[in-house]
Amino acid sequence: MFCSKVIKPLIFIPIAMLAGAAPAIAQEVLLGQPNALSDPDEPITIAPTDGYSVGGFDAGIDSTSLDAPSVEAAGLAGAGSLGLSDGMWGATTGPRAIALIDAAQPTQLYTVNRLVRRVLVAGATPPENSDGLLASRARALTRFGAAEEAASLAGAAGRDPGIELRRARAEAALIVGRDETLCEKDVLGSDPPTATKGDSFWPSLRAYCLVQTGDPLAAVAVNAMVEMGSVEPTDAPLLEALVDESLIDYVAVPHASMLTPLRIAMLRSMGRANRPAIESAPLPMIAGLFALESTGADGALIAAERLEAVGAIETLILREMYVSFADGVDGPLGERAKAVKDAAESPDATAIGDALIAAAQSGGTGGFSQLARVLAPAAARIPVNEADTLGATGYALRDAMLLGGFVTEAGAWSDAQGTKTLPEEADIAAVMAIADPNRATGWNRDHGDTLRLRTRSGDEHARRALASLAGFEIALRPNLPDEGFLKAARDGKTAETVLWSAAEIGKESPPTARTLDTLIRALREIGLGEEARAIAIEAMITERWR
Repeated sequence: MFCSKVIKPLIFIPIAMLAGAAPAIAQEVLLGQPNALSDPDEPITIAPTDGYSVGGFDAGIDSTSLDAPSVEAAGLAGAGSLGLSDGMWGATTGPRAIALIDAAQPTQLYTVNRLVRRVLVAGATPPENSDGLLASRARALTRFGAAEEAASLAGAAGRDPGIELRRARAEAALIVGRDETLCEKDVLGSDPPTATKGDSFWPSLRAYCLVQTGDPLAAVAVNAMVEMGSVEPTDAPLLEALVDESLIDYVAVPHASMLTPLRIAMLRSMGRANRPAIESAPLPMIAGLFALESTGADGALIAAERLEAVGAIETLILREMYVSFADGVDGPLGERAKAVKDAAESPDATAIGDALIAAAQSGGTGGFSQLARVLAPAAARIPVNEADTLGATGYALRDAMLLGGFVTEAGAWSDAQGTKTLPEEADIAAVMAIADPNRATGWNRDHGDTLRLRTRSGDEHARRALASLAGFEIALRPNLPDEGFLKAARDGKTAETVLWSAAEIGKESPPTARTLDTLIRALREIGLGEEARAIAIEAMITERWR
């Protein structure tokens, strides 16, 4: 008997209804699980999120045409809609572009990750000699936990993709649950892919697809493939359990480090998962693990936290999941969820501030900065007349507003808090001068001298503040050599600048002052000054609460 426990994604459920929905239903909708598509090769348009905002991102959203001169130009939205440009690759060569994309990895800075993903999904004129660029972009999106976008981007190749793009599309489709259409049209169709010597991916996938047909004769074929060693040894018992579902409860879930897109699909078919796997599984697999029937509310929230931390899903989605599942989880995870739910219903300054400080002390998945982004709208609703009575809690609330983009509210809150010492005044003046250009005039020499004095005793926070101010030409600005990604920016290589600078800042935790200053200058050079501002704010604030 063939297993029939495949989860079918839902077409649509309004967010307002999710609070009372079962976790498995809410997870699929809130984390962007795919709807059933009539054609797996038909790309979908991913509406850019608030994290992509460049002067208003709600207008002009569109996907690039499949009639473009090169399939490598395809994207989920036009580069112009993403605050970039059709010529974002400039004089970057194809091999260089592919090398940068293949090296791209999530960083600890949410704002950096969101910027990289804008480059990856943008439709733009590709560099010369860039065959394989689209496949590299799809694989990179999968590494960033954005398998849904990867599947859609790879689908932009139409019906005649190269083998690398076909593989990228298949892996992304397996993660997000497009197994049925993938098997029907790309694996068991008239032109199935040819296996590469030493690579069992396609044979194993073919065996899985045969099982999914429900044809009793498929069991014979699968058993033969297992006996001949055509499939991975770890895949063999899973395939056998799919052929005979009485074995499902006896098959061990592969260790998290061994999870692959195909194994995620097989586990989904069997309805198998466990919380430790979601906590420790490779990031690319998380989008597939959370939707399993056995995951539960706690597993779904852990998955959502991991995905939001790298910018793979909107903060709004995590916020809504906290509210929806608050009554179904316990421990520190439950405390965060309940704090978000309470704040959404009736913001309380002390309760929100205490939750933020607890997140900073626990050092969880996203730590202070993640919960700050989630609670920012509630924090911004608190009357400013409470600011001067809260001490450290008040600073946490102000920083949450800044991380959430509520700059005006943060400024009013900061003014109401006041300052007691010159070092405190310098810190606040620095972050507010960067967050709000209108406050840059409030920065003065005494503030700079105070921060520079602290750098002599090894204060890296002061160094990052001075570097950020230098990058925005607010404080003293040392000359930097015309090299590296700063030179790429001056040469007009927008995409290369973003990917290269992200790679450099990703090597550092926390980022050094020199790299932060250089990144800010480079992004401003290519017209991404507001993105540079958001990155600077996150780098300065996050490290103070880590």
